[in-house]
Amino acid sequence: MPDWWGVRMPSGATGEPPGDQLGRSTGGPHPHHIVAAVLGLAVLVALAVSGVVPDLGPGGTSAQGAGGAPATSTSPGTDGTAYASPGPSSTPPGSTEPPGPLTVVGLGDSVPSADTCGCTGYVEQVGSRLQRLTQRPWVVHNDATGGWTTTDVADDLLTSPTRGHLADADLVIVQVGANDFDLGSVADRGCMPAATSDCWSATIAGLRDGLTRIIHDVRLIDTRPDLRIAVLGYWNVTLDGAVGRALGSDLVLGSDALPRLVNTTVAQVAAGTGAVYVDAYTPLKGESGDRDPTDDLLEDGDHPNATGHTLLSTAVIDGLADDGAVSAWRQLPR
Repeated sequence: MPDWWGVRMPSGATGEPPGDQLGRSTGGPHPHHIVAAVLGLAVLVALAVSGVVPDLGPGGTSAQGAGGAPATSTSPGTDGTAYASPGPSSTPPGSTEPPGPLTVVGLGDSVPSADTCGCTGYVEQVGSRLQRLTQRPWVVHNDATGGWTTTDVADDLLTSPTRGHLADADLVIVQVGANDFDLGSVADRGCMPAATSDCWSATIAGLRDGLTRIIHDVRLIDTRPDLRIAVLGYWNVTLDGAVGRALGSDLVLGSDALPRLVNTTVAQVAAGTGAVYVDAYTPLKGESGDRDPTDDLLEDGDHPNATGHTLLSTAVIDGLADDGAVSAWRQLPR
């Protein structure tokens, strides 16, 4: 079996992503990226807290800012991030505490994990862009892991910290399924056309059941009615662009037909479970599949680079906007 047949796993690329607006940390046996989106959090806390700090005395500075707003101070959290904290006064009786930040959780394989990229992945980009679009702070928990199948993701929902992250999620992004397939048959003419081939029927059925289970279990963990779940398809489940073309026309043909079948299945699951389907094929391949994604992929021809992740984040944002989620989050009480 050729070396390139394998699962979507990290290539070993290391280094912090340049220009990560939210910051990120890793740890544990598999990547659990926690991104604290605290821009604007200090303002939200300050607006909700009232009180007076004692006069600083002659020559001192008043504890109140412009318009008589009470002063706040900042203190480092356990992770070194500075968080706004109120002055010594308490919240007046009958006032409403400000809502906390909104939360997005990423689930899936090495594409949403983005560990191969050395860039800001699309899950983190979605958090940053939602923060700007909604004018609300967002926290990102990226629990995606390279090489995982739908079964791996479903099993991970039973464990900590993923289960804890999901309990307070406002948005869950899921992209998984490429590693479910034995890609050694993708260039086999006997497995074409993919939609009617017995080569893929059992795996497609497992993908359908696995995604349905994941969405069902996420809703059992987070029971809020306004939870949004976005499920992405793929532009390809194996190699693409110049790398794929170098392996022959049979691979090009088979590797285009299989993701189309996968995407049809993912879209059907999304429609049947009330999730938002996000088309990941068109941004990288075009509506008719004639767009060359080489410039949007890493040198392995398998994983998206920084440009590819930006295309995917735009697709997610557009899907959420069309679903009305972005405007709904913008209108939440502040």
